[in-house]
Amino acid sequence: MSNVEKLLSRMLIYSFPRRIVFGLNSTDNIADEVKAVNGRNILVVADPVIAKTEAFAKIEGKLEAAAISFLLYDKVEPEPPLALAEEVAELARRMKIDAVLAVGGGSTMDVGKVAALSLTNPGRVESYIGMNLVKFRSAPLICAPTTSGSGSEVTQFAVLKVGGKKRSIISRNIVPDSVILDPALTASMPPKLTANSGVDALSHAVEAVLSMDASPLTDALAFQAINLIARNIRTAYREGSNMEARSAMHLAATVSGIAFTNARLVVGHSISQTFAPIYNIPHGQSCAMALPYAMEFYLSTTPERLASIAIAMDESTVGLGAEEAAKKAVRTVRKLVEDLDIPLSLKEVGVPEEKLSMLAELCVKDWPRPNSPRPLTKEAVLEVFERMWRGEPLE
Repeated sequence: MSNVEKLLSRMLIYSFPRRIVFGLNSTDNIADEVKAVNGRNILVVADPVIAKTEAFAKIEGKLEAAAISFLLYDKVEPEPPLALAEEVAELARRMKIDAVLAVGGGSTMDVGKVAALSLTNPGRVESYIGMNLVKFRSAPLICAPTTSGSGSEVTQFAVLKVGGKKRSIISRNIVPDSVILDPALTASMPPKLTANSGVDALSHAVEAVLSMDASPLTDALAFQAINLIARNIRTAYREGSNMEARSAMHLAATVSGIAFTNARLVVGHSISQTFAPIYNIPHGQSCAMALPYAMEFYLSTTPERLASIAIAMDESTVGLGAEEAAKKAVRTVRKLVEDLDIPLSLKEVGVPEEKLSMLAELCVKDWPRPNSPRPLTKEAVLEVFERMWRGEPLE
């Protein structure tokens, strides 16, 4: 079947924010964005650290100068638990909020999505965990990401921690209305967070390319994101004040977010979302650790797609067959993770070897990925976990 025939055989539905504003100091126009969605009494969502920064104080000043009434909720935690989500939903309803502004990383924007959906959908937040359970479009939501990685500012996912496991609200009705991409908000990111979030963005783009739900539109976005990240992440990591690199990474994170929310993710995120919450590994780090092994997983099924990833990372594949070019992509990504001082061994981060079988079983049960070009069986996924535990490079 040709590529055109494949496209004609299915219906493609894409989700995008209505508006994306990108540029240094673009938060100077925050009041205009709030007014554009008719926000008069808004909830501002942040975490305790961001809420104390000069950049956040500047945003508050812009809202005050425009006479926009706002209430601050600054209790967001990393990997937000369900109880916190229920709390913010109750607050938004009680205070009769008409729009939400989320300023922060992925967790903050996910909590912002919860607040916004609660204003138009009744009942407990827990009842919306799952696929397409949010019946009505959320109240207006504006996101201003302060990290370059999660892509939550453009996705249809809100991830919460429920009983020690990650669970997602998945609905096109929660895609933010407006996104403000201001690279200045990322200037204070420490190197470790820069690395973890940056490779998280890379994993989104790579997995979007490998997904069977990939399409020409998502490919165009994903490959562009891969190229931007490959060219700029090391500089952003080593020279945090380099705003050219910061700007490229910030844009890449959003571009990859649009790619993966429409093409969906594959085995890498299944693995990372299984072990990370159990062993308290930051999401970005767990995705970075899993990425080269996830790419290996697909060597036998999608070598041509992997070879294209090598090219997007500015690697020469002249004279190489698809398989060797695909392996070059795996090695290139592994070297990148190493250069960013991110561990590549589960043993190194305290995951017991005797738990690998349990993790593989949970992975396949909780995150099956029907869009994966290679089925996720317990046996196949266990092999990945075992290689990850030992930190084995590709031969």
